[in-house]
Amino acid sequence: MTLISSLYPFAGGTVRSQNNTRTLISMRYQLQDLQRQLASGQRSETYGGLGDQRVSSLTFRNQVGIAEGYNSVIDLTTIRLKVMDQSTNELRTLVEKARSVMLNTRGTGGYPEITAAVKQVQAQFEQVISSLNNQHEGLYLYSGRMRDVKPVVDANTLMLGDGTNAGLRQVVDERRLADLGTGNGRMVTSNVGALTTLSEDAAGNPFGIKLVAGTAGGGMSNVTVAGPAGAPSAISFNFTGQPLTGERLSFTVTLPDGKTMNLGFAVDTAGTADDTVFTVGATPAATAANLQTAIDSRLNSIAQGELRAASGLVASREFFSGSNTVQPPRVQPPFATSTSYAAPGSRPTVIWYQGDDDTTVAARDTQTSEVDTGLQISLGARANEVALRDSLVALGMFLADDYPPGITSTQDRFDAASARAIQVFNSTGGPNAILEINGEFGLATSQVATAKTRHSDRKEFLSGLLSEIESTSREEVAVQLTSLQTQLEASYQTTARLSQLSLVNYI
Repeated sequence: MTLISSLYPFAGGTVRSQNNTRTLISMRYQLQDLQRQLASGQRSETYGGLGDQRVSSLTFRNQVGIAEGYNSVIDLTTIRLKVMDQSTNELRTLVEKARSVMLNTRGTGGYPEITAAVKQVQAQFEQVISSLNNQHEGLYLYSGRMRDVKPVVDANTLMLGDGTNAGLRQVVDERRLADLGTGNGRMVTSNVGALTTLSEDAAGNPFGIKLVAGTAGGGMSNVTVAGPAGAPSAISFNFTGQPLTGERLSFTVTLPDGKTMNLGFAVDTAGTADDTVFTVGATPAATAANLQTAIDSRLNSIAQGELRAASGLVASREFFSGSNTVQPPRVQPPFATSTSYAAPGSRPTVIWYQGDDDTTVAARDTQTSEVDTGLQISLGARANEVALRDSLVALGMFLADDYPPGITSTQDRFDAASARAIQVFNSTGGPNAILEINGEFGLATSQVATAKTRHSDRKEFLSGLLSEIESTSREEVAVQLTSLQTQLEASYQTTARLSQLSLVNYI
């Protein structure tokens, strides 16, 4: 009997048996891998198992990690920007309240109202100082790059000094004395016969009221006006006869803060609301003397109101110009006759701002956060930025003056000081200027939000690509698993039968 050559008995060790075994083992491994894929949803436990797509998988995972890293930075940056937004809004509100108090009290004519207003502004000032010293996570917000340094000295030290270094109040008082002089704002009047002269007290003197050249105006019969001209600048009025009632003359002066005032002097009857009236005397010389008295009276009135406020504003600006690297200017004593500033640093002064003051770096750039490749968000701040510093200039100038009861000039003094403070609030300092800072943080917040959306979209896209490479369809795996199980079972049964083949069984 001839055996069919395609039927071979199972015999361990034969080549055919080894091939069959390897096939069964491979199928068994495939079965186990499919079971793992069904359970985990992943194609492979290692990158090597992904074949050619392992490079793409690693690349996409790296990009997802970068997006997640940026999102972590963005979360921290968003918190910081929210803190800065809230802080600058608070500062803006405080300054706005101070401005409103001043506006509502100007011209009231009542000492109780002035006293209440000053107390309210003092409270706002102290709160502004406190806000500028706010911290976030133990670091100061308005110190620039020196975030571990308290940026602003306390309000009491700033105003009154520390016993060694002069505070704002002393700096302002000294400047007022230098601008006031003997009472006429460093202006000197003289009268010799029918000639009255008004002049500055010294050429090149940085203090006091100044005459503006070429501003003599108006006209009086029998009066010759010369100037303002010369060094020191002077203007003369020579009475060759008597002027007529209602005639007037005028000239312009400049106050220390740059404000100009037109001073008018009229005979017997004022031509304008601001004119100072003087009378015609018995002789031209007497009339000239009456003009001198009128000029002295007007200068003295200016000195008690407008000049005080102007001096306070200039001194406040000088005080707040100081920093760790800049010494604020100080008047050289004796103050009433001073014609120069003291040598820088020779007169100890409170340095109100203690933080970073590197002028080569913008305040916002003192703190940055990278939220995307090549995209840095600037979120730093300094207390000596113009908007914040000038807000303190206005508040400090206003509070560095006294508003005593029972004095006619108190309301004028209050009005002059508040007018200058409000002018600063409406320009370089104040709510609108601080709002610009707040707007910069708002813009940064928008940029951060856009970057976060961009990273989230990118991460979602990359995750989808990774899922296509690394993940598997459970439905497909289940079908493959069922098919492989059927094949494996059939192979086992066939192998088992072949292992039982023998000549006896075949016969």
